[in-house]
Amino acid sequence: MSESDGDRFCARIIRCALLPIWAIAAAALCPRPVLAQTADREPQSGGLEEIVVTATRREERLQDVPVSATAFTQQTLDAKGLRNIDDLSRLTPGVTFERNGTGTSANFNDEASDINIRGVDSTAGTSTTGIYIDDTPIQGRHISFTSFNAFPALFDVERVEVLRGPQGTLFGAGSEGGTVRFIQPAAGLHSYSSYVRSELATTQNGDPSYELGAAFGGPIIDDRLGFRISAYGRTDGGWVDRVDFRTRQVTDKNANWQQTVAVSGALKWAASDNITVTPSVYYQKLTLGDTSAYWKDLSDPAAENFANGNAQRNPSTDPFYLAAIKLDWALGFAQLTSNTSYFSRNQHSLSDYTQFDRTLFALTNVGPRPPPGDFGTSHDADMQRNFFQEFRLQSVDPAARLVWTGGFFYGHLDENTTETVIDQNLDGEFNAFYGAPLCTPQAPCPGGQILEQPVAKIIDKQYALFGDATVKLGGSWKATVGIRVARTEYTGDIVYYGPFFAPNVGPGNPLASTGSGSATPVTPKAVLAYQLNTDSLFYASAAKGYRVGGINGAVSSLCGSNLASIGLSAPPGTYAADSLWSYELGAKNTLLGGRLQINASLYLIDWSNIQQAVYLTACGQNFVENLGKVQSHGGDVELQARPIDPLQLGLSVAYVDAKYTKTVCAGPSACTGANAVSQPVVTDGDHLPGAPWTILASAEYDFKPVHDRKPYLRADYQVSTAQTGQLPIQNPNNGVSDPAFAGLPKISTLQVRAGMRWSGFDLSLFGNNLTDSHPLVSQTRDTTASNLFFAHSIRPRTVGLTATYRY
Repeated sequence: MSESDGDRFCARIIRCALLPIWAIAAAALCPRPVLAQTADREPQSGGLEEIVVTATRREERLQDVPVSATAFTQQTLDAKGLRNIDDLSRLTPGVTFERNGTGTSANFNDEASDINIRGVDSTAGTSTTGIYIDDTPIQGRHISFTSFNAFPALFDVERVEVLRGPQGTLFGAGSEGGTVRFIQPAAGLHSYSSYVRSELATTQNGDPSYELGAAFGGPIIDDRLGFRISAYGRTDGGWVDRVDFRTRQVTDKNANWQQTVAVSGALKWAASDNITVTPSVYYQKLTLGDTSAYWKDLSDPAAENFANGNAQRNPSTDPFYLAAIKLDWALGFAQLTSNTSYFSRNQHSLSDYTQFDRTLFALTNVGPRPPPGDFGTSHDADMQRNFFQEFRLQSVDPAARLVWTGGFFYGHLDENTTETVIDQNLDGEFNAFYGAPLCTPQAPCPGGQILEQPVAKIIDKQYALFGDATVKLGGSWKATVGIRVARTEYTGDIVYYGPFFAPNVGPGNPLASTGSGSATPVTPKAVLAYQLNTDSLFYASAAKGYRVGGINGAVSSLCGSNLASIGLSAPPGTYAADSLWSYELGAKNTLLGGRLQINASLYLIDWSNIQQAVYLTACGQNFVENLGKVQSHGGDVELQARPIDPLQLGLSVAYVDAKYTKTVCAGPSACTGANAVSQPVVTDGDHLPGAPWTILASAEYDFKPVHDRKPYLRADYQVSTAQTGQLPIQNPNNGVSDPAFAGLPKISTLQVRAGMRWSGFDLSLFGNNLTDSHPLVSQTRDTTASNLFFAHSIRPRTVGLTATYRY
């Protein structure tokens, strides 16, 4: 496609995105209402919106659930302008979310991420946070640099639930620190509904962003067969240029764009008065143009100048689909639910290894900034094939003295990552470094192929029985006891070859790692609650979380000095499971006739045998090790108030302090005291990453209606304080450290939205990051020998126009 053709194509896309906006804007000027039968977004006069959640796998008011949780309806997501998991996490207390595309566990890809709930954070092994679409977990393992979690787009969701604390009893081993659930709207059997959203925005010194999505559903046969379909597309314009580092001329303007396409469909068949069958499918494809990481020596954030000097782009394509069939059978005394699902993902990316290769092999005559036409490329893939079956039997009377849930779960998870590194220009340089020919019959490197990882695969199987029961003890007291007993099994194979690792390591003598493990974890939960009345709940809980173990792959021979410093000659072949106990005190209170809600909780988490990635700073690789104990403590308070009918206020404050409570040696030799022969991996008092304080404040005012049009103004302000605790990689007492590694800074953003609502329409102008702050969210480098620093910030000031319609 030529440049002019591309411009015309983009113009057509923008016009398509604008059509709903112009139509709604025109409707806003009409003196008569367009559709009078559609309900407005705001809750009824005098009170706050009540949200029904399924945090306990049954429908309950959020205020009645003895769990620290935040829930967002689609209306709330739109009002706050939340479009992805990054936005959602920013406005959720106790949650830190970081894109770590150049971090210690990522492969230069901006899709890589790190989610932290209450300090429970790990970029190693299986996820510490469960990511669910409806009843199906989609999180994966961190097998290598190329693997990371996928997240669905925030369009046409009934609600999103963020559950803080371990949820393993009902949601399994992947929910050690918490669970994020994306609940899709149900197909309609009785009435029709629709939802349309369109947006156009521009970013300071960046390209425009635009989106268009529509959803529609209703009965095909009244009371018997219904449907729901949804289609969504969004392009986020880039704001980081790729430049020629020699001349600083732009070679790819605003290269870090991304596109999201999502399509979903569901049927609901009432096969009889007692049986309902719901098949559904969700498809999403995320495409990234390039990394958002910028080179510090080429950029000036204060002047809105962000640039990287990579020799080539770092693109990624990440399609996945989830197919499920759910059966609900009303048995009279109980409700039986079966959910069968299959999740398939094929993520592929390209990473620019030009600088990394030359830094790793100490090519001082070339340096990390090579001559023109000299570049290295890593071709990466992450493939998941997961099957799940769950049966759940539940009591049906929520007012009964005993309310119970029981079930069986089976999961078969197959994840494989591959990597190929090609660098055609290094033959002579490798010869100089190794003192031996690069390519040999034992280690061929056709076309400059210096690394081949044909397989890095782990298969997880899990069988589990789970259940909980809540009994009313008399008066206002009730107790809940739950337990999950599982059988977990994993097998893994990782194979590498190529001179990237060592001379003469070829297909005939690869570096291979194999391993397996099994366990029977038991994860109980106990809750004691005091329900003073429908408006006041107090509770105390204790719950256990669990994560399975796994295997490590080989690392380059160039990592030897790092390994020796911590008393190892090679990474351990496997790492063990870890687990934690979380203790929580909480209260949920609705006051002043429903005009004020105050939810608060305090918690203490003891995390044992914690799995964490050990980053080898001299060679830019890592392995997983069990690093002793971590204790996290803190609390959160969420306040919602409607002091007068037109004004709604929100304030939440969360505090997290998560740190190691023991100095850990990786090898068998002493790493402390007078007899120390190595250095620790972590030192007592080192912290896990995360913002200590997160403060969120919001206000929305609805002005007096004008001809049935209701103007409103909304503001959201978020502050995350800088990390003051020292991370293990920042501590010079540890054997692998990098003083240049930057912890999380203070981040503050202001979002403002002004608009008008009427008859199901909502037309608004918005501004995100209006203060145009540019915090240094991360700073890394390939190895400690490099003086080339990569950095990340947040999207600069963005302003735009949004139009939505609900029927």
